[in-house]
Amino acid sequence: RVASIEGRIQAIEDRTAIVELTGRYCHLARTRDIEGIVDLFCEDGVMQAGDLVEKGHARLLPMYREALAELGPMPCVHNHTVELDGDHATGCCSVEIRMVRNGEAVTAAGHYEDAFRRVGSRWKFARRNLVLYHQVPHVKGW
Repeated sequence: RVASIEGRIQAIEDRTAIVELTGRYCHLARTRDIEGIVDLFCEDGVMQAGDLVEKGHARLLPMYREALAELGPMPCVHNHTVELDGDHATGCCSVEIRMVRNGEAVTAAGHYEDAFRRVGSRWKFARRNLVLYHQVPHVKGW
């Protein structure tokens, strides 16, 4: 069965909004806009990175303040996949991160496993899981 033109256009708009959400996250991380990053999450949104798991805006704010104060990341995402299911979606995107830690350039690579939820007219992160493959000083390479 062929979906309606309206449904197909909505799917394109939803996928585009979700990919832009992941890009916006990167730009806000680069500029260290903590409140802007947290606003991209649902009120009960979850961020996970390894053993670190924080849920809700009240917990995400201090987590991002601490993480971005010491890292200064410059993340770049690509290779997006998005699966839509009404007002929910899941996705994955690759990430390469350049950062400075203790005055030393560091490179990292991995991917994000994401769950999204439409809140009003906006897509937001319901859950974001950062899976890193490596994180090493730039001078050592990987």
